[in-house]
Amino acid sequence: MTHEEIHKRIQQAATHAAPDQLDAILSACEEQKGTVISMKNNSNKRRWIAPLSAAAALAIVAGSIFGISRFQQASAADSVVTLDINPSIALSVNNKETVTTATPLNDDAKDIMGGMELEGTNLETAVNAIIGACLQKGYLDELENAILVSVENADADTATQLQNELTTTISGAFQSGAILTQTVTVDDDLAQLAQQYNISAGKASLIQEVIAQDSTLTFESLAPLSMSEISLIASSRNLTTTGVSQTGSTSDQAYIGQDAALQAACDHAGIATSDVQGLSTEFGWSKGVMVYELDFCSGGTEYEYDINAMDGSVVKNEQEPCDHTWHTSSGNTGAQGNTTFIGESAATAAALSHAKVDQSAAQSLTVKLDEDDGVTYYEIEFCSSGVEYDYEINATTGDVVKFEQDTCDHYAHRSGSNNSTNQNQNQNQNQSQGNSSGAYIGYDAALQAACKHAGVDASQVSRLENELDHDDGVARYEISFHVGNMEYEYEINATTGQVLKYESERDD
Repeated sequence: MTHEEIHKRIQQAATHAAPDQLDAILSACEEQKGTVISMKNNSNKRRWIAPLSAAAALAIVAGSIFGISRFQQASAADSVVTLDINPSIALSVNNKETVTTATPLNDDAKDIMGGMELEGTNLETAVNAIIGACLQKGYLDELENAILVSVENADADTATQLQNELTTTISGAFQSGAILTQTVTVDDDLAQLAQQYNISAGKASLIQEVIAQDSTLTFESLAPLSMSEISLIASSRNLTTTGVSQTGSTSDQAYIGQDAALQAACDHAGIATSDVQGLSTEFGWSKGVMVYELDFCSGGTEYEYDINAMDGSVVKNEQEPCDHTWHTSSGNTGAQGNTTFIGESAATAAALSHAKVDQSAAQSLTVKLDEDDGVTYYEIEFCSSGVEYDYEINATTGDVVKFEQDTCDHYAHRSGSNNSTNQNQNQNQNQSQGNSSGAYIGYDAALQAACKHAGVDASQVSRLENELDHDDGVARYEISFHVGNMEYEYEINATTGQVLKYESERDD
């Protein structure tokens, strides 16, 4: 408070402490006859009443200032906690975990908070009240059970403590819930994005991470969805979000299931489910409803269907010639056309077992489905300990059809004046020898760096290709792989593990 403001408050307090009541007194007195008594002016009393009044006023102002300071300190927001179900509610909390403001961020939240007075209550009480109202009004149940808790606080330990406390509180109020918690840092861009779509900054941050991993998803399509719907879409596509912890599982019991969705698509296409090959199923959002997105081949035709996840109706369908090579020759009486292939993982395991190579030691692994002389097989290539392995694995039986071994060309790639013979000998020790830039990190570490950047688990990777190459004097690992229906391409600095370049796209 400035000196001018303090002076003004003292002046106001002094005025109120000794108000001018002369007019009121005179108007209350009636005119009376009698002897006029002369009154003497006692100047001594006046001199000491004025300082007393000023002192009292100063005490009042000082007390007011102290009270205002205490009030401001008590009401200052230390953290912002947002709860997203589909109602989105923001709670500002002071350092004693007392709610200072409660803000509904969308119409559903206004419905929930109608009549609630949460300001001044402790955080646990406020959260219990919100969860209770959501249960009562049908926003939360065993079918719609995901809750996102976002904490904004500059201190990481405090944010983590609040996340843990809120998880315990919500679990006690709603035992079948899937609780996702995260710490968020809100900048101007994120705040503007959240305001644009009338959602919390926490939900906006989560959506940003999801769509960064799948270019077919858009912010506009995900923003209106409940947390259960967003969670199911992300998990069905193997999308991950950094810094998000989850307790419990998101329920999909409200929907018909993948088998029923496939049956609906096949009925519409006029084919049998046993004829389906290369099936891929994901949750998605189309024309205002949750759908199963199915992609499969049959009889040389590729089918793409969006099936309403609630009632099994066809929302969208497309057909085109199948790019994959699937053997359906009539000379085989349709037997292979009706047989499910063993899959890339099983074929890879068969090749590694035959070569007596552990999967963790296999580098530059590639898997392709091909056909030759009426037989469909997986063509598998990989390197280990300086040896390159080429395998053909029967796609139906898993038998080794053909295999070859040769010196792995990848180990010959080195820059500078290093001796190539020594490089080949030392390559199996995880590229431990140095070059002008330092030691190479190795294929496995390069893959881990790419997977970490992409937000996927290395165990989910298929169709991996990993090669060591040089460009502009820099050694780099060129890595491509698939996770689900997404294809990733990375260039990783062979010395530092830094991501030099990356691309991702939907593999149609």
